[in-house]
Amino acid sequence: MPVTSRTHSVSSAPHRVTEIRELFLSHATDDLSRLRPVVARSWQRSRAAGVDAQVDRGYHDEGRVDERTILAAEPHLRKLDDVAADIGGHVSLSSPNGVLVNPGFLRGDADFPPGYSLLEASCGSNGEGVALEEGRGVWLAPEEHFREDMRGNWCFASLVRDPFHNRVRAVVGLTLPAAKVQGLEPSSTLLTLEGIASRIERDLETRMSSRERTLLREYLTVSRRRGKAAVFVTDGKHSFMNAAATSSLDGADLSVLTGYATGVMSSGQRSSVEVMLTGFGPASIEVSPVELPGAGFGAVAVVRPQLVRRARMHGDPVVSVPEISSSADQLPQGIDGQSMSLRQTVSSARTAVEQRRSVAVLGEPGSGKARLVEAIAGALDDVIRIDARDANASARIREAIAGPGSVFCIAHADELKLSDARDVAARLRGSVRDTAIITAANGTDAVRVIADAGGALEVVLAPLRRRREDIPLLARAIARENGDRRLSRKLVATLTNSDWPGNIAQLRQVVSDAVRRSRGIEVGENDLPEDFHRLLTKGRLSRLEDAELVEIRSALREAKGNRRLAAEILEIGRSTFYRRMDYFRNRGFDL
Repeated sequence: MPVTSRTHSVSSAPHRVTEIRELFLSHATDDLSRLRPVVARSWQRSRAAGVDAQVDRGYHDEGRVDERTILAAEPHLRKLDDVAADIGGHVSLSSPNGVLVNPGFLRGDADFPPGYSLLEASCGSNGEGVALEEGRGVWLAPEEHFREDMRGNWCFASLVRDPFHNRVRAVVGLTLPAAKVQGLEPSSTLLTLEGIASRIERDLETRMSSRERTLLREYLTVSRRRGKAAVFVTDGKHSFMNAAATSSLDGADLSVLTGYATGVMSSGQRSSVEVMLTGFGPASIEVSPVELPGAGFGAVAVVRPQLVRRARMHGDPVVSVPEISSSADQLPQGIDGQSMSLRQTVSSARTAVEQRRSVAVLGEPGSGKARLVEAIAGALDDVIRIDARDANASARIREAIAGPGSVFCIAHADELKLSDARDVAARLRGSVRDTAIITAANGTDAVRVIADAGGALEVVLAPLRRRREDIPLLARAIARENGDRRLSRKLVATLTNSDWPGNIAQLRQVVSDAVRRSRGIEVGENDLPEDFHRLLTKGRLSRLEDAELVEIRSALREAKGNRRLAAEILEIGRSTFYRRMDYFRNRGFDL
């Protein structure tokens, strides 16, 4: 390392720095203008954090440097440590959160063992802590340290960054005893250390797999083309994101993005969705497949904010309030979420209440139709509730039609007999007071007859796989209902990344079961049984499969469960139809 006859101006007057420090620690002055700016900022942060300048409080924490970075760093740091040993110095490696690690190939320092926190807030001004705070390589002269017991060493530190984006992977530190090095040129020594950090970064890039290189090329291409948009690229194992994504997306948002990206990786088909993200607000996500070497796909997601009139958003982005009222300024109890599709659904429900219109609520089984209908019905009077699946449904309808009537609330209307539907439709056409609220998984003839007669407003509840940003809020709401339990971040990410063929009903079952099984402070992934893991991962559908599932369900409803007739409606062979039914059932989807 460079040692020359020139020294920096600060080290030429250590007594002056010591005098400033004593005045600063005693609060006799806050004037640090005669110090290097980087040192002045560090001392101010150290004092503000309550660091004791006289006592080592020995803060310890957990820190980790990933194995790939350690392997890339080993040959370079071994050589540097050998040189440092000749003059009584030490080389260290710290995690991105400022904690010393012991990679095994470096000599240890008894005063600074593995796990020791070098953050400024833990031990004041030091090379690693200042480098992390300043975001760049730094050096400190012996007298520039904040803590007394560190004031006998020169300190240098350089950041090792990920070669693909700006994330810090490790911090390389070099400590040299002032008593054994004379005429040290700190800037040149730091330059040498930064050169070593750069070589480590180049080795990291060289160790990339061909899949990572493909992802990186796609990431760079899309980032340049899309300007300031947030860009996220992943293959399920590796991921890259640009500064716009890092600064705007929080952990829950990344889980949502990963969920949509996983769907595209599975299908190889492009996808586009409008969402409400916690850190981004209303946005559109475009996800495109990235063909990877060997086999399979990665995915690149581009997130763009949408210009939405805040007056229509009703304040907080999370939809969860007591009940729908005729004033239409409230949202349904139990319908937790923040997705754009959910907001549009609730807005349509409000319109139905305000105008006292008939409404047809459509959605897959378990998607929350019953809760929304109960909220709508709760704002109206004289509600007659009928379940089309009940054995006495026809009798109940005839009885209701013969009575004074008002609001016919019919659940599972797609399973209603067509003759009963026509009777309800005739009553609606003959009255200006009567309305109908119906739920259905598909728009069968019975549904269309009632909806057309009542001039029904169609409200569609999208399945959870198309509004993933609602899953964390729903899961946490379910956990609160089951004893106010806290869900781990990893568990929430797993739930968000799953397709939920049974929608909210299935999510409720899984989360409730995990809460019952949990014995820790928070509910974690380990509280999910293996059969749940298998069910959640096998539910993923491509866009074509998703469309096929809708067609099969519609045909079965229209054929009233007759599989032969349903196959004829779809104009496919019976054996093919039965095989596709088995395929979807085996993946957990209710037909």
